[in-house]
Amino acid sequence: MPAPDEPERRSDSVETAPAGTSPIAVGDCIDDPGMTPRADIPVIPCNEQHVFEAFSTTDMPDGEYPGLGEATAAAADFCAAEFRTFVGVDHDASVLELLYFYPVEESWNAEGDREILCFVAEEGETPVTGTLQDAAR
Repeated sequence: MPAPDEPERRSDSVETAPAGTSPIAVGDCIDDPGMTPRADIPVIPCNEQHVFEAFSTTDMPDGEYPGLGEATAAAADFCAAEFRTFVGVDHDASVLELLYFYPVEESWNAEGDREILCFVAEEGETPVTGTLQDAAR
């Protein structure tokens, strides 16, 4: 049984979450999210074929929305720094790819979204099975 603030995981390993929340957590894996709303992106067990693995998260500080440029820069800086800890090499020296979610003005204002969520993927977003933690490449 998940904790009261955690989304429920169905038997097919896809999480469900209340509207306005992301069911994706650090350690979860997904395929290419495309333009799918965050709360509707299915989570795939990492021991099955997937494209992206969530490896770190943080929240931006409260206040007025800082603008798309600042939100993007905050996500890029945070995720690049966390990449080294997770993968074992700097992102600039790695063949692996980095993706991140960050708040946009609409979700910031309507839902209180402050989350930055970092993902790693194989080179060329080639599907993988298992984790890329400590891949050191």
